[in-house]
Amino acid sequence: MLFGIYLKTCRENYNFTQEELVQKLYAFDDLFEGLDIGTLSRWERSTTKPNVDKQIQILKFFQTQSGLILSCFGEDEPQAIEEKLCKIGVKNLLGTSKEHILNAPTSFFNIKYASITHIHQAKDIDKALAMPYSTILSLTNNVYNLSLQTIKEWSLNPNNFFIYAQYHEEFAGMFFSLRLKPEVFHNLLNFKTEFNDIRADDFASFDEMGCDMPLAFFAHNDKISSLLIISNFAHLIANQKNIKEVGSITLLDGAKKLLQNINLKHYNTTTSKQGNLDSYMEKLSKVLVNESIVKMLFQKEKCPD
Repeated sequence: MLFGIYLKTCRENYNFTQEELVQKLYAFDDLFEGLDIGTLSRWERSTTKPNVDKQIQILKFFQTQSGLILSCFGEDEPQAIEEKLCKIGVKNLLGTSKEHILNAPTSFFNIKYASITHIHQAKDIDKALAMPYSTILSLTNNVYNLSLQTIKEWSLNPNNFFIYAQYHEEFAGMFFSLRLKPEVFHNLLNFKTEFNDIRADDFASFDEMGCDMPLAFFAHNDKISSLLIISNFAHLIANQKNIKEVGSITLLDGAKKLLQNINLKHYNTTTSKQGNLDSYMEKLSKVLVNESIVKMLFQKEKCPD
């Protein structure tokens, strides 16, 4: 999505004239000292664009108008948001992690034959979960001691986000995130409770405030990983009204790096038989508005698929 389109959409949504928006941005942050209508007009037409610091402050200004993190995506469905995200930007955001992103040759994957599916849409849920479940055990060293039945129940809960990638109907990757009530979420991050203590009423519904906790992420190559992460960010943006924080717990160094890349901060540490378990957490507003994410959201003109 071009930043100019987003900026103009926001201004018109709040019925600001260009002159009014120039004045409001200057009052909001001295970074906009010297801004005039001509410059704002060029930004809106995408003839030029503000630097990343100014883009971030513009996003923060419109947050003050709506209370939403990215208010001018409107009521877009996740699929519509996905089309606006920069796939190359996602790839750069993720970096590399041999534990989570394998190096299957790109030439092997014709991306048009890849599909992303919500697990609850699978015709045979047990068959669809077989490979993801073994992958979860491998990625987590089974530190959570989760049974296949538990994963199945969680994956079928409509409030959780479990997508998997297929290539010619073969498993190619997955992203699994739990939507938890804030108290349960924080108890997990503080190691006051364990994953197999989670019960059905610990999950937050989409009409109440909750927290997202990625549990497992894996892809056969960087193209598949980008598709999965794009779907997750679209999910976060589309549901931003009722997501307070994002957090995760991991043993693996590669996963820790991935979490830091998406702007999660180290939160707590405990020791298990398999090694040190670290938790990471951040407010959704800081996950969605930072330099890396802004480059992913608003670089479409330099972002071939």
